[in-house]
Amino acid sequence: MNILLDMRKFQSQNHCYQFSSHFFYGPCILFYFLERSRRNLKSPRKIKFNFNVLPQDESFPGRSSFSQDLFNNETSIKIRNAAKESKFIQGMATGTLDPDDYGGYMVQDAAYCFNAVGAFDYAAQQMQVQGKPEFSLLYRVQSESYKSYNQEFVKTWRLKNTDGVVMGPAAEMYVGYESALSRQDARFLCIAMLPCTMLWPWIAGELIDSVDEKNPYYGWFEDNKPDTNDKSRLEKFVDFFFTPEDKEKSLLIFHEGLINELNFFRDACDETLYYYSYFNL
Repeated sequence: MNILLDMRKFQSQNHCYQFSSHFFYGPCILFYFLERSRRNLKSPRKIKFNFNVLPQDESFPGRSSFSQDLFNNETSIKIRNAAKESKFIQGMATGTLDPDDYGGYMVQDAAYCFNAVGAFDYAAQQMQVQGKPEFSLLYRVQSESYKSYNQEFVKTWRLKNTDGVVMGPAAEMYVGYESALSRQDARFLCIAMLPCTMLWPWIAGELIDSVDEKNPYYGWFEDNKPDTNDKSRLEKFVDFFFTPEDKEKSLLIFHEGLINELNFFRDACDETLYYYSYFNL
């Protein structure tokens, strides 16, 4: 049973949910799906970590923010602008996004979470062996957030298991990228986590003032708008543990992650996916 193409449906007890081109009908069903997703199933890809492995003094005199330098790189700006202009994001901002496309995106987000656990578990183990407990803890927390989300997704939508949720090309590329990185150099996996953590708030902050509060997708922008008081703990983590010597390698990893985020948005509306080389990296 695959939640991916045409008549994708799953059954449980007396309920039948169907992910297809004819599943969502009108604003009432869309509102139900959005509200249920927002209340119970916040994507763990952009969680705020509830732990802190850094010293109380988190200031870095004379040092620029490593994570912000990655985000403000010239190529990064091109990619994040392309993400903001994607049909998916613009459709949400204007309230014209096909509910099927939103539903498909949510299913693919879940498919990613189901399949990404292995990379973070492996990376956590590698970091423990290499004597980097802070990195190991970070990856274990991320893995557990995915596992918790996976259990809640199955419960919320009354699935027997996660086998029926199949990855599309964008999700599959994203998982493959993080899996390879966890085996090649697990320390840099946290750099691959940054694009989602930084991109969503930036997009929400850029567009929320133009989004009507009655727009059924307004909640996405409200939930993801940037915290004006502080950087995310993941950004602080990266800023503390990475140095200018790590910049060149980190940029390559960060850019690939940004492109994966961009392709995730584009795949939802059947837009052509970008090759890594498109942005002349």
